[in-house]
Amino acid sequence: MSHIRTLIVAYLGLLALLALTVGSSFLDLGGLNSALNLMIAAAKAAIIATLFMRLTSEGILPRLAVAATGLWLAVLFGLTLIGQ
Repeated sequence: MSHIRTLIVAYLGLLALLALTVGSSFLDLGGLNSALNLMIAAAKAAIIATLFMRLTSEGILPRLAVAATGLWLAVLFGLTLIGQ
C-alpha cells in the first residue's frame, strides 16, 4: 500500500508541475519563461529519476553517471549562453 501511495503522490506532483508549465506559457515573463520552464523540467526529471529509476537505492556508479550528465548539460548550457 505504501508503494501505491508513493506512486500516487508522484503522479499528482507531475500533474502539478505540468499545470505550472502550461500556466507559465500564458505569462509574459520575458527571458524568465525559459528559466522557469527549465527549473520545472528539472523537478520533473528529479521525481522520475528518484522513483522510477530508483537512483536512491542504487550504488555509486549510476549516481556518478547522472552527476556527469548534469555537469555536461551545465557546460553545454553555459557555452550556449556565452555565444549570445
